[in-house]
Amino acid sequence: MINWSTTDIAGIEFGDHHITAVRMRGQEPGSFVMTHAGIVDYDSTSDPKMIAGAVKTLWKKTGMPTRTVCAALRSGSLVLRYFSLPPMTEMELKRTLQLKAEEALQLSGNDIVVEWHLNTPALAGGEQPVTGLLAATPVKDVERELDVLYEAGLDPVILDIRALAVANLYEVVGDRGGDVPVCLVNLSPHAADVMIRRGTGELYPHAIFCRASTWNEAPDFLAENIRDVLRYSEYKLGWASVRQVVLSGTIPCDEVFLNALKEALGIDLKFWDPVSEISRKSRGVMELLDGKDSPAGFLAPALGLALRRS
Repeated sequence: MINWSTTDIAGIEFGDHHITAVRMRGQEPGSFVMTHAGIVDYDSTSDPKMIAGAVKTLWKKTGMPTRTVCAALRSGSLVLRYFSLPPMTEMELKRTLQLKAEEALQLSGNDIVVEWHLNTPALAGGEQPVTGLLAATPVKDVERELDVLYEAGLDPVILDIRALAVANLYEVVGDRGGDVPVCLVNLSPHAADVMIRRGTGELYPHAIFCRASTWNEAPDFLAENIRDVLRYSEYKLGWASVRQVVLSGTIPCDEVFLNALKEALGIDLKFWDPVSEISRKSRGVMELLDGKDSPAGFLAPALGLALRRS
């Protein structure tokens, strides 16, 4: 557990073509202040030393005062799945999820990092199904990212997942609408993280990868995949129907795209700009975000990482 009264942590995300980093201060919604923020270009296929050099440039460029970070894991092999299992003990659960991860990745146990988050409060002796999220990825992908961070002189205390970082951001600063289920969609240039969030806090995540060169060219493809996620959560998981899609991230400004997406979805579409809900008193941050080429749309994952509580 991190002691947030004494620990100074920045969020860092390795995107498709950019690295973003954010530092936040404040303890409660309404009091958060973005003190430092920045973005640099990089080549995600470069060796760890080259990427670490880009991180060092970002830290110098932003004047980031902390080297302790919460980072989003970048892995093309990441498995993130919702699970619902019969009542079982913690040991049985561990074995079951390990086998699921090995089957999904087609790797042996020693080559996989497996983590999970439970929605069910208790295991042994319970009568309710055990539900939660399974996350699994090859060890080599985790080691590669840690190599980058250590080479850059940073101290990673948490490795998170981009989709969950955005969900965390919405939980902390977004309009949650009480117990009403919502579909969060965060766009990056070539991918979309889709998350159904129940009023109870449970999440069903799904990743969509753009088949066109940009999302501008694929509103119908995006809408079709979002509708598939909505149908799965309703008919397979038995969750209540979602009545609103909340769109954030690098949203195309093309009205043709936006109108086509609204029409294809057939439900309420809301645009969410989390950066606008957070104060920024630093001159450097204001100049960065209020400029002509503002990178605000790229910052949602890094913001969510900077706000991690444990």
